[in-house]
Amino acid sequence: MRAAKQKKGAVIGVIALCAIIVLTFYYYLVNHAPTKEAQDQTMTETEKIIAYDLDADYPQTPRETVKLFARIMKALYDNPEDREIEPLALKIRELYDEEFLDSNPQETYLSSLKSDISGWKESDRRITNYLLVNEDLEQEKELEGVKYSVNYVSYTIQENGKFTETWKVLLRQDKENKWRILGWEYVPEEE
Repeated sequence: MRAAKQKKGAVIGVIALCAIIVLTFYYYLVNHAPTKEAQDQTMTETEKIIAYDLDADYPQTPRETVKLFARIMKALYDNPEDREIEPLALKIRELYDEEFLDSNPQETYLSSLKSDISGWKESDRRITNYLLVNEDLEQEKELEGVKYSVNYVSYTIQENGKFTETWKVLLRQDKENKWRILGWEYVPEEE
């Protein structure tokens, strides 16, 4: 009888020891596993943009879409590493309207963009900041059942000093109600 009690006690002791080991390991993993916030803090701005999941978290408004567009443009034109250009270019293309994509095939677009960025690097020119221009200037219209929006973004450009350029960005809402970029143009300063 005594041997059975000792055997039972040993089994309970082993189970308790295993439970303590499992709980200790779980505690270690929970308190030492990097959190999403910690991972975000170690990522560069470019890495955050490339990792941004537009399928899961597409901007809801034209203004938010232009803000993300400007953020990606800054990353592209703020002296990126050569290996970062293509992933950034592919990410920004996810914001473009089908009509824009059709008239700018991917290979042609990438080649042109890389050439443009190379010229900026040679001129020691870069976008150092951006700012969405006053919401009062934004326009939204509906033509033949399709919604369009015009938004403005101002870029701070570093080249022999700093200056700003303002761009007008045209967006169109697609069938999934996502605001897509149709194009943009430079807005000259009024004298």
